[in-house]
Amino acid sequence: MSRPPRQKPGRSRQDFVTPPEFIAAVKRRLGIRGFAFDFAADYLNTKAPRYWNETADALSFSPDEWRAQLGSGWGWLNPPFAKIAPWAAKVAAVRGLGGSIAFLVPAAVGSNWFRDHVHGQARVLFLNGRIAFMPDKPTWGYPKDAILALCSPSARVGYEVWKWRQPSIK
Repeated sequence: MSRPPRQKPGRSRQDFVTPPEFIAAVKRRLGIRGFAFDFAADYLNTKAPRYWNETADALSFSPDEWRAQLGSGWGWLNPPFAKIAPWAAKVAAVRGLGGSIAFLVPAAVGSNWFRDHVHGQARVLFLNGRIAFMPDKPTWGYPKDAILALCSPSARVGYEVWKWRQPSIK
């Protein structure tokens, strides 16, 4: 039996892959064929044909530059979990400019970034069914609850529990 990695705040691996079955469920939920842009990816784990990698440093780009990458489509963001606040701030700013980003993060509802940039500004889906992030093959579930924040002017602001492994109904 595989064991989950030890918690090492600020030192743990940050490049786990979001599993394809979760991405497929998100696309069904949003009614889209694919994402226009992935804001924190590499060539092995991107969820869109276009992306910024660690070298590009997505956080160094302005919200206008982020918004320009989306066109009329949805962006994807599963950021490094070590420092979520600057990512959350950028996503909120892009939403304010009319952009739409699906933002996968731990369910840290008591954090300042959640209070300031997600609460009351997004459709927050509490994920029922933990995600098994993939180093190669999923062998353990992420040890914390996660949310998918749909940050979009078209998303109804509020909260719901989403059983993502079941066919979705909007």
